Amino acid sequence: MTFKRSLLTAGTVSLLSAGNCLLAHPSYAISLDFNDWDSIGNVQPVTSNSAQANSGTASTAIAGGGTDSLEDFLEIAPGSLDNLAPDSFFGAVRGSAIKKTIVVQAGDKLTFNWNLTLAFNQELGAFDLDKAFVTINDSINPLNIDNSLTGIYEYIFPNAGNFLVGIGIVDIDDAGGESQLIVSSPTLEPVPEPLTILGVFTGFGCGLIMQRRFGKKS
Repeated sequence: MTFKRSLLTAGTVSLLSAGNCLLAHPSYAISLDFNDWDSIGNVQPVTSNSAQANSGTASTAIAGGGTDSLEDFLEIAPGSLDNLAPDSFFGAVRGSAIKKTIVVQAGDKLTFNWNLTLAFNQELGAFDLDKAFVTINDSINPLNIDNSLTGIYEYIFPNAGNFLVGIGIVDIDDAGGESQLIVSSPTLEPVPEPLTILGVFTGFGCGLIMQRRFGKKS
């Protein structure tokens, strides 16, 4: 009886623990390697876990459209980066970016950390208007909204397919002033599969049943 009781208790604890672990971690996030991404302009340094895109240097790429422009590289409409600063006079001028085509399922989530350092204009006594952004296929999403300079970017893909993801920084109004965008810890978290979800609740339910039966017999 003692052995049986111990076995039932161990089984219940194991099933409950497994259910809790799966609920806490419904899927495993896949780390994305920035070394595998293409780049344009001044993107350095780059490691597997982080990349720095720079603006305001001689090796940045032009914005506005045309061959070897940021828009051409990111496969977005010519001049569309001007929308990042609609009130600016000259709009997007030059910048740098990285890109990668990612194969996803509906509900997969892309996540990365970002930190922006803006150049300070001594003559104007103000920080540059440079903008950091993310492109998902042909859509453009600004990062530094409401003067924020750091954060966690998350995007849930609405459907399965191939998505071209771009991350970059662009000078606004002038090409001077060196700003840096550092992105790190890029991950892709797959949506939990139906069988995984079913397994979680099946294991959890079995654990409760064994616990109730054991409680009644004791």
